Amino acid sequence: MAEQILEQAKAWGSLRARELDDHLADNPDALIAPSPHCPLVLVRLLRQLEAAGHGEAVTQLACAICGRTDSTLRRPTPAGRCCNWCLDRDSLKQCARCKQNGHIATHREEEGPICRACYRKDPLFQQDCGKCGRHRFPAFRNEDGTALCVSCYPRIERECARCGGRARVWANTEAGPVCRRCHDVPRRLCGICGRVRQIHVRAANGQPDICDACYKGPAGECSVCGRLRPGFRHRGGAFHCASCQPRPVRQCGDCGKSRQAKSTNWPVGPLCTGCYSRRTRNPIPCSRCRTPRISVGRTTKGGGLCGPCCGLDDSGVACRRCGFPGDIYADGNCTRCVAGNRVRDLLSRDGSSTVASQLRPVADALSSAARPLSVIHWLQHSTSARLLATLAAEHTEITHQLLDGLTQDRNTCHVRETLVATGVLPRRQEILIHLELWLNDFADALPAHQARIVRPFAEWQVLRDARRRSARSRYTAGAATADRTDIRTAAKLLTWLDANQLDLSTLAQEDLDLWLTTHPTLRRGIRSFIRWTLARRVTSGIVLPKEAKTFASRFQTDEEHYDQLRRCLNDDSLPLEVRVVGALVRLYGLPVTRIVALTTDRFHKDKTGAYFTFDRNPVLLPPKLACLIEEQIERPVHVSMLGEPSWDGPRFLLPGRPTSRPRSAGGVHTLMKQHGLPNISARNTAMIEVVAELPPTVVSDLFGVGASTAHRWARFVQDDWADYLAASQEDGDG
Repeated sequence: MAEQILEQAKAWGSLRARELDDHLADNPDALIAPSPHCPLVLVRLLRQLEAAGHGEAVTQLACAICGRTDSTLRRPTPAGRCCNWCLDRDSLKQCARCKQNGHIATHREEEGPICRACYRKDPLFQQDCGKCGRHRFPAFRNEDGTALCVSCYPRIERECARCGGRARVWANTEAGPVCRRCHDVPRRLCGICGRVRQIHVRAANGQPDICDACYKGPAGECSVCGRLRPGFRHRGGAFHCASCQPRPVRQCGDCGKSRQAKSTNWPVGPLCTGCYSRRTRNPIPCSRCRTPRISVGRTTKGGGLCGPCCGLDDSGVACRRCGFPGDIYADGNCTRCVAGNRVRDLLSRDGSSTVASQLRPVADALSSAARPLSVIHWLQHSTSARLLATLAAEHTEITHQLLDGLTQDRNTCHVRETLVATGVLPRRQEILIHLELWLNDFADALPAHQARIVRPFAEWQVLRDARRRSARSRYTAGAATADRTDIRTAAKLLTWLDANQLDLSTLAQEDLDLWLTTHPTLRRGIRSFIRWTLARRVTSGIVLPKEAKTFASRFQTDEEHYDQLRRCLNDDSLPLEVRVVGALVRLYGLPVTRIVALTTDRFHKDKTGAYFTFDRNPVLLPPKLACLIEEQIERPVHVSMLGEPSWDGPRFLLPGRPTSRPRSAGGVHTLMKQHGLPNISARNTAMIEVVAELPPTVVSDLFGVGASTAHRWARFVQDDWADYLAASQEDGDG
């Protein structure tokens, strides 16, 4: 019997027998306390003794690393004999396919060593699953040899030592096997957020332990957006970042629409991106514990439930800086904290986190903006943000004169308006200043002999009149456009004279008529220049032909006009600013350019009613319109990322971007058209009704209409009635 056991242990030969005899002589207790550095023949002998029924009398040698006794310990290491799994786990070699250091699973003569990851994807190794039919890595084989994939192979179920149910063993503890539900994942200190949490990725290659909340996946180049960001490979295919990751289409648990699901593991059900963002950015008090948290579930009565009340882990959903329970954007911080950090980085100088005293109001306004996500988007993508950062880094003080020396494009204007809205720079007549800056650039680009004529005309005629109108606060962007047209038209006339070898001083009537014939659209723009040349005696003997004055030709029927007015006053589906603008146009005939310039201090209420001062005298408002205007003043729609302006002046009724300036008239025109409310025809119809009921002088004083314009409207209405009466009399005579 002993000889048979030694032969099966390959210890009967002279060499192995002598090696075993020497080791037993040095270690008499080798059979009950084997040394981790014992020869391999002793390991085989212990296995054979256990197989022969002497397992209680001997002790099997355990792996020096993992402690397992059921593996073959063929390989000696400095720590002792270990199993193949532990040795291969610490032994990394370069794979011939992916060129990455990994655990080698096999060697191919034509390729070389192949790691486990590449070996599992090898088509020669993969087989058709006997259950789902997919061509995948065989993880299990039935008794008949049928291969099953990882998703389909039968899990061994055992009784859980804690709950007593039969389930797949998730971990072996001192109390026995436990299922996944009862298993307590050990918590350690996360190297990213510094909190004790469940670790998702263990420390390796100089990287610390990373918890579930901080792990965003390995970094790589996204196949969709092309950016280097953390992400994953979708089903082993192309690499996708978290934003571009393909999502399944599910019916949203909130809005009920079938969209790509942003979240699928909440008790409330799948959520689309919009509903998921709404819940994460707006935590509410839980209907059960009354703690403000993100609502991830729903009671039978429709109340919101937080994560702990639903049995979910609530870690990682609160900002680690300010403690806000939701709206996490990056590195465990909410959008407001991230926006504040990036604003300080943008406005700091010399790499420090200190913002210059002049720019602190800007930093405070951006950090406390109502929509911090808009601030982050502006910092990431806007050219004006980069311009502001350059100015903050290169200049100790930012002034209007410094900005005037830059290219007057949209970015410069936006930076200037932001500084004005936050109180860093004083307010000024920007429309007039922009006209002066434009004139300097325009005149410098002209030939010298043309600039000697155009510049005096622009400065002493156009700009002088513009300054006079600006002093009365009636100089608008439309007026500045008309003044630029006058200056450009004068330059075009001089260019035409040069091309025809003519001089301005000898300009004859037939030359002017020829130019007007070939340039019919410039007839109105040349009038101011010709009058100026005649007054300065630069030209003589020429007369501009009188331009046929046209009047309003687009009107609405009474039924259409009043239907739209009732819609503006009663239709709650329309935006509030659309209802206010539409009602003001259809009741008082106000142009949109005047409406956008109205300020909130012109509205007041007393015992007799609500009034709005459009020009000189207050006008009594209908109750419904007064309620709409009061609501617009209390809750204006801000299109700017900044909040209320810091300056003490009156607020605009329709705040723009930023709120220190009004909405553009062109944008309001477009907004009204989108809702089927035209402005020109409605204003013309309203003016007819206004001048038909009030004297022209009263119309001018109440609504700010020019006196001559009001009288022209009155004459138009009188002529229209006279024609109507004459036509009625002719029909009666006939």
